[in-house]
Order: sequence, then structure tokens, then C-alpha cells
Amino acid sequence: MEKKEKKTEEFFGTDEQQVQQMESQSTNELFETTDKQPEKKHTFRGMLVFLLVAVGIGVPAMLINMSCHQKKENQENYVYAYGEEPSEGHVSFKKNKSNIINPSTKEIIVEDIDWCHYSSNSDEDPIVLFAKKGKRGFCNIVTNEVIVEPTTYTKAWVFSEGLAAVERNGYIGFVNTSGKVAIDFKFSYRGNSLYEFVFHDGYCVVADSSNKIGVVDKKGRWAIKPLYDDVELTKDYAIVYKEGEFKKQLDFKGHVLQDGIIDDIYDIRYDVQYTDLETGEPKMGYARNNNYYEYRVGSYSGLIDSKGKIITPPIYTDISGITSTLFRARLKDRISIVIIDTKGNVVSSLI
Repeated sequence: MEKKEKKTEEFFGTDEQQVQQMESQSTNELFETTDKQPEKKHTFRGMLVFLLVAVGIGVPAMLINMSCHQKKENQENYVYAYGEEPSEGHVSFKKNKSNIINPSTKEIIVEDIDWCHYSSNSDEDPIVLFAKKGKRGFCNIVTNEVIVEPTTYTKAWVFSEGLAAVERNGYIGFVNTSGKVAIDFKFSYRGNSLYEFVFHDGYCVVADSSNKIGVVDKKGRWAIKPLYDDVELTKDYAIVYKEGEFKKQLDFKGHVLQDGIIDDIYDIRYDVQYTDLETGEPKMGYARNNNYYEYRVGSYSGLIDSKGKIITPPIYTDISGITSTLFRARLKDRISIVIIDTKGNVVSSLI
């Protein structure tokens, strides 16, 4: 979540003399601009030169464009329909239809697809995920075999480490490279924050029927139980998060390696009145609170002191300063505000 920028100056204000000078300069520039009369440049000779240049540039450009377009139409065009990897010639586009083909023999494997995505791993044959008439299927572009017909699954993901996720009736299962169901349909698809279901180093992030998120191995067993609102995988561990709590670092046996993980810490500033040393006039500015800070975990904030003591859990959406000892804390509805003190106690509320 994007965080508003925190200013680093201890105090800042606006110099009135500088403002007056800038206003005076801007006014002078305005009058200088409006006093000048536009020159009449549209003479007959100028217009004639302009037309000759336009014709000289426009006609050749039009001819080049027509030539390129004609050349494109005359060539057999192979199009990669979906994804970021190169097609290697496995998709052909003919007569307004996209077909999956064998890149070596050019033999058509699947006709008239909506889109496709190529995915290959070093330990298996390249397999293409495709959509046809609103359903998902898979085909092997080396053996020319359609391993999953586009008749059952409404959602599917690319193969990763020999398995591919498919969705049926709102639940995710996994098929192997033979098209057989390897992990049963027991992981929730809708109602959680997940958008991809692929394996990384033997593990995949999925959700259970209550839409809580965990991690499974390639046999579908829970390596990290589904207790969390978000999970981030690395090669050696996972970072798990429950809303309103600190993040944790877990291994793939569910053991806590480290607790109390936060995302970032920000300065807190509050309004102050000070005297301008040049003019002697009172001015308003901002002062940085050196004793208390806002920390961030996921989408929520809490208050921490300069010694690292947690004053409040991460249950607010934003914290800002009122004075050096009072703070505005915005609630989860992002509208209501409470005022808290340096001990985290609510001293007042503004709805």
C-alpha cells in the first residue's frame, strides 16, 4: 500500500518576502506577455512553403505505410496470443482463427482457440494452456497430444513443477502432465486475495473452504496451516500475516522462526508555532516527534516509541500527530478517528 511521503525538515515555513518577490515577478511577466502584439506571419509565401513541405513528407510516408501493410498481409504471420514468453512458432493465425501448432512440423494440434499461454520446464515437455469457447485445456506441442480437453474447467493456470491448477465449481485442484487429477479439488478459489496457483520450490499458496490462506506441498498436504490472511513465499521460508497482528516468519513445518515482523516505520509530525528570526512574526510549521513513530504492518498502523516499545497493536489505518503527546488514529472504516495518548489510551473520539 502506497504511503504518503514524510517530510524531513525539522521546521518549515513560507518566506513572505520571497512570496512577494515571486508574485511581483509573475505579474511583470504577465504584463510583458500581454503587451506584446503577435506578428503576422501567414504570408502567401509562407503558406506555399508549408504546403510543399507537407506534401513532400506526407506522400512518401503514406506510400511506405501502404507498402509495409501490404507486405504484412502477404506474409504468413505467427502470433503469440497470451503471456510474456516467446511463442517459438507454436501459434498460427490464419483466416481470422488462431491455432496451436507443432513448432517443428507446423501440424495443427488445436483449432480456433481464444488465447493460449506457453509454459515449459526443463524436466518436462512444453505444455500450452489454452482457452476455447470459455473453457480451459492443455496440449503438448511436442507429442501433439491434447492432455486436457476444453470441456470441464473454467479457470486454469500454467504448469509449474509438473502440476497445473484448474478450477471447478469454485474450488482449485491440480492435474499432472498426463491430465489426471493429482491433488483433489479442496482449495477455495473465490473470496480470498489469491490470484495465482503455481508451485515454487515444491510449495504453493492456497486457501481452504473458509478462505484462510496456507501452504501445501506437491502432494496436497498442508505445510503451513490455513490460518492467515496473506502469505508470501521465499525459497526457504514463508512470511505469514493476520489482519491486525504482526507478521511472522515460518518454516515449511509451521515452526515460528521470527515473530513481530513489521513492514516499515515512519516519522510523526505535528503543528507548531514559532517566531521568524528575520521578521519577528509568528509562523506555523511542523515539528518532528523524536520520541514516537508510526509503524506499518500490511494495511494497518500502530504506535511505537523511540526505544522500540510497542504502544499499540497495528489496528489503525493511519496515525498522525496533534501535539508531541497526542495522536490522531484512524479506524478500519477509514473515516472514524480516535485520539490516543503516549500509552495508547483513547482519550477522545471524533466521528
